[in-house]
Amino acid sequence: MTTDQLRLFLVIVQHRSLSRAAAELDLGQATVSERLRALENELNVELFERQGRGVSLTPAGETFKPYAERALELIRQGNDSARAASEGRGGQVSVAVTVTSGAYLFAPALVAFQREHPNVEVRVRSAHSWDAPGLLLDGLAELALISGSVTQPQIESIATFHSPFALVAGKNHPRATQRFTLSDLAREQFLISYWGATSQNFLERVKESADGQTGLWLELSPVELVKGMLIAGSGVSLVPQIAVRRELASGDLITLALADSTLRLPLWEINLIRRAHRQPNPAADALTETLIKVLPTLTANRL
Repeated sequence: MTTDQLRLFLVIVQHRSLSRAAAELDLGQATVSERLRALENELNVELFERQGRGVSLTPAGETFKPYAERALELIRQGNDSARAASEGRGGQVSVAVTVTSGAYLFAPALVAFQREHPNVEVRVRSAHSWDAPGLLLDGLAELALISGSVTQPQIESIATFHSPFALVAGKNHPRATQRFTLSDLAREQFLISYWGATSQNFLERVKESADGQTGLWLELSPVELVKGMLIAGSGVSLVPQIAVRRELASGDLITLALADSTLRLPLWEINLIRRAHRQPNPAADALTETLIKVLPTLTANRL
């Protein structure tokens, strides 16, 4: 099995056509068919089936696809690392981030990193918190920034950061100036996003306080959609304070006060994670150092 065969397989998957794959790779149709047939013979399965003028993956092809992606990514990483070592370049690192942590935490940290390491290539992909560990295990990312913690033994947390939540609503919310009990909140239209176990536990307390008499609770993401609905006058939400600083400063959103002065909102837990027992990568280590240094300054309670 060769890298040319794997690359051809993935290009066919992308275009769903042998002829378009041949055009992209600047190969003859016969060469494409021959390489694909050799790959299928080696695997002893059919990877594609005819579908109209194109092709579609068979169940075997669907199963093989993530392994082909991982194999090429690992080969690419090996080639890059070898060249970086021999040429003295900066190398590269791949990172998975959630939409919110990417926009409000990783982006400014990345700018700081690029100032100090201009020759390091950083590849960033968006991923849900629950998908990021799989990307690490598949070798498609070396670092990930997620909400909440992980329990997989193959994944390790490098650093944990905490940032305040804000309980917010639109400026025209009818009870904007009143204090809320937990049961009051339960009866509101609540816009919910996944922010890890701490927020989930708080919301469970809110629900339990209402004895089943809850308002309409909607699960939404990303946070920009939640903010848009709040500003339009729909409901309340628990969101990371860092994500609504501008809207609170402009007055488009307002914070809601709790009636119980002893009750505290939870903290948003953000974890920087990686695969345990990974191969060394100086670029990933350098980025890790920058994140550990910069993120605490971003997650501080600053409105």
